[in-house]
Amino acid sequence: MNTAAAMKHSLLATLLTLAALPAVAASHSSTTFMTEQDINGDGKVSLAEFKLGRQVEFVRIDFNADGQLSEAEYLGEFEGRLMARISKTADPEKRKEELQRQMRQAKVRFGVLDADKNGSISLEEFQATGLRMFKLHDRNEDSTVDEADVKIAEDERKAGKTGFVSP
Repeated sequence: MNTAAAMKHSLLATLLTLAALPAVAASHSSTTFMTEQDINGDGKVSLAEFKLGRQVEFVRIDFNADGQLSEAEYLGEFEGRLMARISKTADPEKRKEELQRQMRQAKVRFGVLDADKNGSISLEEFQATGLRMFKLHDRNEDSTVDEADVKIAEDERKAGKTGFVSP
């Protein structure tokens, strides 16, 4: 196999592996963020790795493959993940309340993510929100979220500083 074909095969295998991963929103915990977003398993998340994961997630959610996430696609994907999570709750009334509360929040999130207010989320809008979260975790601003960032977060917490993300 020539070099170009080998690279193409490797890229396709990587994309198929990524597509099989469960969808996850960027966590507010840096440790969880690294676990969930570390595609290559090296214990850290580079900016390029994070962007690739977000792009694959966008394509997976874009059911009709038109390059835009409609409200139905965005909410439908979220509802599927939510139902899997809350199905473990024994009390049916609590499940119903949680579903209603979370879906209201998801609808608000859709409106926020749709920055240009055209009724859909573009890949650029989807990436922008993820990048904001990446930057919050990348405390030392080296374009990689790793144990050094977790240590900074832990030190900040010990010093009484609290923020949107935690160690």
